[in-house]
Amino acid sequence: MKTRRAFTLIELLVVISIIALLVSILMPALTRARQQAKAVMCLTYLKQWGTMYLMYGEDNKDSFPTGWNGGTMWMVDLLPYYEGSDDIRLCPSAIQFLHEVTNNEPGTFTAWGKYGNPGYYGGWTPIWGIEGQYGSYGVNGWCHNPLSIGVAGTYNTPAEASPLYWRKMNQNRGNEIPVMGGCMWDGTQPFESDQPPVFKGEQLEGSGMSTFCLDRHNGGPNMLFMDNTVRKVGLKELWSLRWHKQWVTQNKAWPDWMDVYPDP
Repeated sequence: MKTRRAFTLIELLVVISIIALLVSILMPALTRARQQAKAVMCLTYLKQWGTMYLMYGEDNKDSFPTGWNGGTMWMVDLLPYYEGSDDIRLCPSAIQFLHEVTNNEPGTFTAWGKYGNPGYYGGWTPIWGIEGQYGSYGVNGWCHNPLSIGVAGTYNTPAEASPLYWRKMNQNRGNEIPVMGGCMWDGTQPFESDQPPVFKGEQLEGSGMSTFCLDRHNGGPNMLFMDNTVRKVGLKELWSLRWHKQWVTQNKAWPDWMDVYPDP
């Protein structure tokens, strides 16, 4: 009767070493594949948001939602078009809620909300949102059609800001006008003077643009544009987009951490 020869300890160690080597080679590729899949899914979600904006425009004479000044925001105004699919508000690369983060500190891969959660700013639900809402996309606050000057709303529109709003969805060079994209909050209104964050993934006080300046997808955030196209936007490129009607691009002194990112 023939006896089966067992593996020696040396042979087992060699096999284990080869397996470990193969895993170390494959893991980066698998990580990149997962990141690419999340980026593609993010673009798909944003494309669906573009369709919802078009549907809203068809139902409202080409008007953007009123935004903060009307008492509600995009996630409320567009709710009839996506009700029951709340996770579409989440970029697949940013699903950690702020109530799970120490001191509710936002960052590159955090999601705002959930509104009303006891751990989210003491259970805060903003007047423009609904309890339980969450997401990791934010709207360009200039893509609103706010109430007239002096009409009571969440915020009254300052007279000097009124000409900056796009108000209507049908605009020339819509491929240069961001509507929404990856963001630390549900929306903000960038200005040309906004400075880039001093540190990567930082919300810089007084800089609305810093909340969009997120390297979520290997170079920048994904964004939806007014012509209903979607794409990744480079971090430095953010400052060259037409956020409001009178936008004039200004030169910036980029912080050291942004040196690795290409100029627009």
